[in-house]
Amino acid sequence: MKSIKIAFSDFIFGANSRDRLAQFDPRSNFITDLLKLHYGVEVVQSHEAEVLFYSTFGNEHRKFVGKKIFYTSENVLPDFNECDFAITFCHLPDEPRHLRLPQYVHYVLNPKALVKDSSYDPESVLRNKGRFCNFLVSNPRGAERNKFLKMLNRRKAVDSGGRHFNNIGKIVLDKLSFIQDYKFTLAFENSSYPGYTTEKLVEPMLAKSLPIYWGNPEVARDFNPRSFINISDFSSFDAAIDYVLKVDSDDQLYLSYLKEPWFNDNRIPDWFRPEYTSAALKRFIDAPWSMHPRIYKNRGLRDHALGTGLKRHLSSVGCKLDGFLWKLGWRD
Repeated sequence: MKSIKIAFSDFIFGANSRDRLAQFDPRSNFITDLLKLHYGVEVVQSHEAEVLFYSTFGNEHRKFVGKKIFYTSENVLPDFNECDFAITFCHLPDEPRHLRLPQYVHYVLNPKALVKDSSYDPESVLRNKGRFCNFLVSNPRGAERNKFLKMLNRRKAVDSGGRHFNNIGKIVLDKLSFIQDYKFTLAFENSSYPGYTTEKLVEPMLAKSLPIYWGNPEVARDFNPRSFINISDFSSFDAAIDYVLKVDSDDQLYLSYLKEPWFNDNRIPDWFRPEYTSAALKRFIDAPWSMHPRIYKNRGLRDHALGTGLKRHLSSVGCKLDGFLWKLGWRD
């Protein structure tokens, strides 16, 4: 078996008590696991590496001379002026330098849990739903989800168990256990861009709670659009909330969603299969490399989706102010 020396740069290293996946161990991670299917892998310092994997949290990668593979779980687009290959959420089927690996894959330990087989009983699922709707968010930046939460909460109380907009008096630590008691889960991304879907959607699916989704305008390419409520299908938030309350009051309408498979055709997508992703990585590693100029740009997370400058800054400040006023009891 061929040996390969790799390094990692500009990831978030170390532990995270709130989210086991919001951390990265350079010695043991999904990339090293996949590469070990084909190579003897040695993780070294950047100056010793043949290949550098880098992410979005810094610019140390700019010092590296050699093959560079960009990885992100954030809403950041690949830039092939600075990398040779990329692993992102984007749909780029005609780009051989790219592997699509949506972030939500890492939150599904067993993708078969999202396949509805003959043993699935939607009526039993509904009988075990004792609560209306929940919201679990810790990042205040997300103007759309902040607005929708407050609008729905005015019509019917929503239990918010995250650090942001908390109204249950405690922080939820076990998300899936909490979600499973609820008929609905607000599943809003922090930004919208084609292909960008995160754990926000799959976690309620795993807990058999009906997602109320906003985010990826092409989400139907990944998941069956008849299995969740997509806010983008409505003319306004008010119209969407009217429909959510209608589904809540009509068991047969609610069950019509539960009876649908989460995946299109109830088939697990390719990017869940290790052999699919490892084959792409092998192609990247084995490709010849020669020295060539790099062009670097200073870009922030979600710049392409949210813009830059004063407007974005004011939106961020407004989101944080919303959270502060909520804590003070001002919830309109």
